[in-house]
Amino acid sequence: MSQDATRLLDLLWERYAAEVPYARTFATLSNGRFQNDHIALRSLARPGGGIALFADVFARFGWTPAGQYTFPDTHLSAIYLAHPEGLPRVFISELHAERLSPEAQRLLAALPVDPPAPTEIQALADWFSAPPAPEEAALLALERESQYGAWLLAFGRKVNHFTGTVDDVEAWQRRMLEAGVPMKSDIEGAPGTALRQTATRAAPVPLALRGGQTRPWPYAYFEIAQRAPGFDGFLGPQARALFDMTKR
Repeated sequence: MSQDATRLLDLLWERYAAEVPYARTFATLSNGRFQNDHIALRSLARPGGGIALFADVFARFGWTPAGQYTFPDTHLSAIYLAHPEGLPRVFISELHAERLSPEAQRLLAALPVDPPAPTEIQALADWFSAPPAPEEAALLALERESQYGAWLLAFGRKVNHFTGTVDDVEAWQRRMLEAGVPMKSDIEGAPGTALRQTATRAAPVPLALRGGQTRPWPYAYFEIAQRAPGFDGFLGPQARALFDMTKR
C-alpha cells in the first residue's frame, strides 16, 4: 500500500514541478533530497465532491483524518490527513459556494461534476487534472468575489502545492531569494511557534481559455515549513494567509 502511495505522490510531484520552477529550484538547492511535509488540494463542496471525494481517494492508501479547520471570511473549510507510515500529510480544502452571491454560484456551477477516481495509479495521477477551458469573462468575474473559486475554474483537481520540510525557515527563505525565486515577504509564525511557514509566489502558467485564447494565471506555489518536534497539525490563521498566495 505504501509503495502505491509513494508512486502516486511521485507522479503528482512530476506534474506539479514541471509547471512550478520554484519547486525545482528548492529541489536543486536540497541536492535532490528533501522531505515533503504535505501536499495541498482545493475543491468545491458539493454532493459527490469536495473534501469527501479527495479524502476517500487517499483513504485507499492508508491516510486518515487528523484535524479540521474553518475559514469563515473566505467561505472555506479544510481537513488534513495523516499516514501511519509517516508519508506526507494531505491538506484538503473546499469552497462553500452557497455562501457566495447567486452570480458566483452560477459561475461555479460550470465546473463539471467530478468523475469517479480510477484505481490504477497512473490513471489516478492523471485524474488530478484541470477542468475544460473556462470563459475569460467568467474567470475574471468570479475572481472579484473569490480568487479561490477562480482558481478552481482554472485548475480544478490539480495539486495546489507541495511543501519542503526545513530546519530553519528563515535561512531557506534567504537561500531561495538569493537563487532568484520570488518569495512571500514575511514568515507565518513567530520564532518558537509550533509551525513556521513561508512560500514562493505562485508560478504563472499559460491558461487556455474557451475560444482558443490563452492568458497567464497564477497556478501554484512551493511552500517551506519548519515544525517543532511533535507538532503534526496546522495553525488556522497561518493556513488562511497562504491561501492568498494564488492571488494575481
